Formats: sequence, C-alpha cells, structure tokens
Amino acid sequence: EVRNACPADGPAIKLLYQSAYRALPRLWQWERHLVGDSPFVVAESEGSVAGALLAWADESPVGWVRLAVLENESDVDQWLALALPPVLEKLRRRGTRTLAWMDYDGWAEASLKAQGFERLTDVITLIKSDRALPEVSGANVRLRPALEADLSAIAGVDRAAFPPHWWQSETTVRSRANKWAHLDVATAEGEVIGYAGGELRLPAAHLSRIAVHPAYQGHGVGALLLRGALRSFWECGATRITLNTQADNSYSQRLYDRFGFEPTGDCVTAWELPLAVTEPDPSTRG
Repeated sequence: EVRNACPADGPAIKLLYQSAYRALPRLWQWERHLVGDSPFVVAESEGSVAGALLAWADESPVGWVRLAVLENESDVDQWLALALPPVLEKLRRRGTRTLAWMDYDGWAEASLKAQGFERLTDVITLIKSDRALPEVSGANVRLRPALEADLSAIAGVDRAAFPPHWWQSETTVRSRANKWAHLDVATAEGEVIGYAGGELRLPAAHLSRIAVHPAYQGHGVGALLLRGALRSFWECGATRITLNTQADNSYSQRLYDRFGFEPTGDCVTAWELPLAVTEPDPSTRG
C-alpha cells in the first residue's frame, strides 16, 4: 500500500538506498520534505518501506522527481501505478503543469511510457582532460566571486536563460552555492548577467551550471565564465572537468567543443508528463 511519507520514514528510506539498484542519485535534500503535505509517498510491503517517490517543482510550473527508490524484488509497474497518482494530485493542487523524470540507468523507462510519459531530451556528459584554452574576450564584462547578495540575481538569470524545466529557485541556488567550490558571476555595468558554478570531486571537478542572460548571449560572456571556472578547478588540483548538457543544445555544445570537451558516452533520458486538466468543451455537455 502507499501512504504519505513522514519523518519516521527517513531511516528506512536511507537503508533502502543502500541495497536498491533501482534508485535516482541523491542529488536533492529530500529529508526536508518528510514534514508537511509534500508530494512525497512511500510504499509499504508487509510493514516495511519498499519504495519511495518524491516530486517537487521548485517555484516552476514543471516539477521533477527528486527521489525514487524501489527495493529490488518489487515490480516497477505496480509500484509506479500506486505511487504516482497521489503525487500527481498534490502537484496539481500546487499549480504544477508538468512532471519530469531523469531516468538514470533506464530502469523506469518502460513503466514511464506505460504511465503516459514522453521523451523530453537526452542529457549527455562531456569531459575535458587537457589544459588548452582558446582565446576569449568579453568587452565591458567583469568576472568576480559571487556574494550572498548575488544569489537572487543568479536565480533571475536562471529564469531568463532557461525554459521552466531547468529553473532553480533562490533557495535551491543558495543550497547549491554552499556546496560548490567555485561560483563566479559575470557583471556588466554592475548588474549580474551570468554565472558559473561547480564542485570538486578530486581528482575531478564538475561544472554544475553555467548561464548567461539572453540579452548578453553571443558576446563571449559564456566563454569568459567557462575559462574562469576551468582555471579555478585546475588551481584546486582537478585534472579533469566534466559537465552535462542537452544532446539537442547545439549552441552550448559549440562552446564546449571550442574548449576541447569531448563526449564520455554517458547519456540520461529525461521524460515528461503533462498534468494540465483540459476543461470539457461546452458544446459536448448534455
């Protein structure tokens, strides 16, 4: 059976993560959603937690599945058929119009299709292992380390630069900034127009985010931010740098190719499910 998650479920979910191979990576602080009426459910079998599902929209009309874990012996179709409806209902009440799912390792693909999900995009991983850098320039643009006072503006750049699927709230930006080893902003006339942030995983580093306000794209700002991030990572001892991008984002891939990034072969498919309720046509009413 499926029920709302509660604080007492935390230890059981963590224990399930240790043994389950059908699980999303722990990229979200799901523990804070164990209180209140979040779109967070657990599935129980014989009194034990056998699976958990959490979705969250992060101040966007698009919600993402933030936690999905299922014990190895359970049936994915049955679990999703039970766990998804209550999560979707809570998302609808919050105004969410689309639910997206990043299907790492492909274990949920068949079940997602059965539930009506459609392919959104493929996210690929690129890597740079040398230290060659192209010439870059950006007139009247300054790079500097981000300050706490910049976080609101950074969230604003996200909202302007990306479609709703990829928006981050200021709360999420603040949480990620606390973990990143590098976070620079690009400014023009004192205004934040772009940023780049990432974390160290020595001997590697991962560029988690790079964004430029649309009004300043095409003027070398992204190249300046990327060069600054690479140099920062190298100074910290990283010997290879990775990043993720959408397979159909040719604009960004041209930039990364210019800097010598190459595909690793890793690819994750993102799926989406529209949640908007269609009002019946008045002419069909009896």
